[in-house]
Amino acid sequence: MQQRSASHDLLWPTSSSSARPWTRWWWPGSAVDEAEISRQLEELAMAGFGGVEISPIYGVDGEEARSIDFLSPQWVAMLRHTIRDAHRLGMDVDLICGTGWPFGGPWVADEDAAARCVFEIYTVAEGEQLAAPIVSQAEPHARLQALIAFAPDGQALDLSDRVDAQGRLDWVAPPGQWQLYALFQAGTGQQVKRAAPGGAGNVVDHFSAKSIARYLAPFEQALAALPADERVRCYFNDSYEVYGANWTAELLAEFERRRGYDLRGQLPALCGHAAPETISRVRSDYRQTIAELVLQEFVEPWTAWTHGQGVLSRNQAHGSPGNLLDLYAAADIPETETFGTDWLRLAGLDPLPGTPAHHGGVADILGCKMASSAAHLTGKPLCSSETFTWLGEHGKVPLAHMKAELDTQFVMGINHLFFHGTPFSPTAADWPGWLFYAATHVAPSNSWWRDLPALNDYISRCQALLQAGQPDNDLLLYLPIFDLWASDHGAKDLLHFLTPHNTRQWLDENLPDFTAAARQLWDRGYSFDFVSDQLLADVIDVAEQQLRSRGGAHAALVIAGCTLMPPETLTRMLDLARQGAAIVVVGALPQDVPGLSDLAERRQQLRDALAELTFMSIQDDILEAKLGQGRVLVGPNVEIMLQMLGVRRESIVDAGIELTRRRDESRHLYFLSNPSSQRLDQWVSLPIQAASIVICDPISDRRGLGLTRASNEQTEIYLQLAPGESLLLRTLDQVPEAPRWQYLATAGDTVTLAGEWRVDFIAGGLALPESTTIQNLSSWTEWTDQNELLRSFAGTARYTIMFEQPASSADMWALDLGEIAYSARVRLDGQDLGTCYTAPFRVLVPHDLPAGQHQLEIEVTNLMANRLAALDREKQPWRKFFFVDIHYQEFDAANWEPLPSGLLGPVQLVPLRRLQPDELMAAER
Repeated sequence: MQQRSASHDLLWPTSSSSARPWTRWWWPGSAVDEAEISRQLEELAMAGFGGVEISPIYGVDGEEARSIDFLSPQWVAMLRHTIRDAHRLGMDVDLICGTGWPFGGPWVADEDAAARCVFEIYTVAEGEQLAAPIVSQAEPHARLQALIAFAPDGQALDLSDRVDAQGRLDWVAPPGQWQLYALFQAGTGQQVKRAAPGGAGNVVDHFSAKSIARYLAPFEQALAALPADERVRCYFNDSYEVYGANWTAELLAEFERRRGYDLRGQLPALCGHAAPETISRVRSDYRQTIAELVLQEFVEPWTAWTHGQGVLSRNQAHGSPGNLLDLYAAADIPETETFGTDWLRLAGLDPLPGTPAHHGGVADILGCKMASSAAHLTGKPLCSSETFTWLGEHGKVPLAHMKAELDTQFVMGINHLFFHGTPFSPTAADWPGWLFYAATHVAPSNSWWRDLPALNDYISRCQALLQAGQPDNDLLLYLPIFDLWASDHGAKDLLHFLTPHNTRQWLDENLPDFTAAARQLWDRGYSFDFVSDQLLADVIDVAEQQLRSRGGAHAALVIAGCTLMPPETLTRMLDLARQGAAIVVVGALPQDVPGLSDLAERRQQLRDALAELTFMSIQDDILEAKLGQGRVLVGPNVEIMLQMLGVRRESIVDAGIELTRRRDESRHLYFLSNPSSQRLDQWVSLPIQAASIVICDPISDRRGLGLTRASNEQTEIYLQLAPGESLLLRTLDQVPEAPRWQYLATAGDTVTLAGEWRVDFIAGGLALPESTTIQNLSSWTEWTDQNELLRSFAGTARYTIMFEQPASSADMWALDLGEIAYSARVRLDGQDLGTCYTAPFRVLVPHDLPAGQHQLEIEVTNLMANRLAALDREKQPWRKFFFVDIHYQEFDAANWEPLPSGLLGPVQLVPLRRLQPDELMAAER
């Protein structure tokens, strides 16, 4: 029984299809057939993928006859075959709710299309009549929504019904100089981007539930015949890229219903022609109204529709002119994205030559945490991410860079990765097959495909743990969205579009004190989830003096950088405090309300709520107000106040380690990553209590019980973590009889393997170079023999060397490959030791080496970039589809310098000894 318990304690959660990585599967031109679908699904399954997201896009030149119109009976038959075959392989299928992006298509009539407002302003003197027609100069076909005349004293006259069909105004100005504001509705004219055959057309109005319902009707009709067990798992909405849309036909009525006053009477303020405070308040109300329409007229009804079809919704809310927290929370699976090369900076890496270092904007954890926060607070088990988009130039993204980015995503709370991505490509297509214009290319034609299963196994082990239990973040951090709505800085077309790629603008520059507090919490190891006004009202409660959401418990609510707050939000916060919650205010409590409606009444409500707080000084610069069973702290330093509340932090971040923590009943689950340049080899303190802790290396799947000791109601564990490495931890409430984790130290001088290497090229192209022997390791692109072929080659070479048993002995050995370009499989004496694709590029030999000769084989795979360059130098017509470089210019690799390729070394044997518990116990913390 004891052994059975021990085995169970070292087992990891089962890897389901959702725990394995998924990939966006572009269908160029929907030029697919059943045989090719089955072949590619089998390739994906063998590589370790758990599912695909079908995304129909533009076609391939010369393949028009193969194209299938979107939602046609033949297209639906291909979808049904895909679902059946995916299920046969243990995979699942999601489907974008359209083609390309954003939502739209040929059935979207002009009246249901995305719209914008345009203005014309006229001046009419007393006794005069406007001669010019009331017509938008910018948009002659725009429809007049309102014509309001304003006198110098502010008097407003509605002249809308005085304008005839030709735009002639029948009105003579009364005494005074009058300003006439004409408000028009115009279509944005935006068409679906990268649309597939049968999917081109207007982008739909995302502020109108009626328009959305008409947009979805063809899906319901086309897919109604699919049996319940042959439907997709999720319908998917790609990022909000509805450019210029800021109006809908019902906006004036919706505004008055929601805000309580007629927007037409404030058109000068909306246009920026009023007192600064009035402009700010009217535009805040306008932005709040648009935010509510995106949520209540688009995301919520769309999700309800997906449920009516028996499937889930997966939504990329970012880019929307709304509160991202509420928009993400409205979907079953919130999805963020990473875009560009700057994400490598967070891992201390640089992109490869020919790729700009900061393409795609500044990488920032705060934008992505909006999605995971929404998932956590609403109890959604999955939070997904579109991953690896433009992580490098085409053909220049190694697996090491991919692991670095996904480790960052894991610590942000992402636990369901979608690769971007995999194009459908038929067998008959010449190399490199059909490609999507935006890297990263994840397909068999990429040379590292043979080593990708090792990365996918790593992801599956991590995500199996990260999908278990519940999030365990200590704090709620209130997002002061109304301070953003009140600001014009960075606004476009009157709105703020909240993308994850420019958070420095819409977050840092508009909400500097808030973002400073958020970054301080992150850097100091305080875990938090963002919370919105709506989520505070809908999903947050108090039990046992803890703030409770549907996804976990939180020790305190933090408010920072908030100057404007609706009185009902403050009232809700104080109600939570009465029930036992702790509230921490960094700086000062908000002293004013947002917006213009009922301003005096709402200001009084806020003052009344604030008056309930009686503060006393309890420490330098810190005030406390007790309220019911809870308390409110106000002060300049968030960390001091959290310490006063006894809120824990993860001090391991002081050593450069990043982490995320979850809770599974009484157990804690950790993912740890070391993006720093320093090795961790020491005792670290975790702010939890545990009888024992299981350590797992998610790359090798090596597991064992870590060495722990109790300290001040915390648990110390000895950890060794090299730069680039990751570990998984799971705490236990007992100490089982189970294998111990092996702690290792260098036990002597390293042995550099020198001598003759035989090099055999075993896979790749343009053609396989001939086998050769070398004495010194270097990039094969620099070898003089077969130089032109080697400079153009993308594929795999097997390096073989014979060596004698080292003179010294060791408990075990590490085989350090030095520098490799860019991934390698390692075998020693016929035994597979693993695949190296990320730092520190070493594998363990789990025993001493016996006497005699040993054979080492290292199969090294380079990147596809060198072969792409060769095609362009030879002017091969391989780009039969829309294709651009990372700068969105015409792609041309002819002048690329070859990337390093092969085994660069030095290859070394490192003698290791197993560290004993007593010597580690004696080590200083």
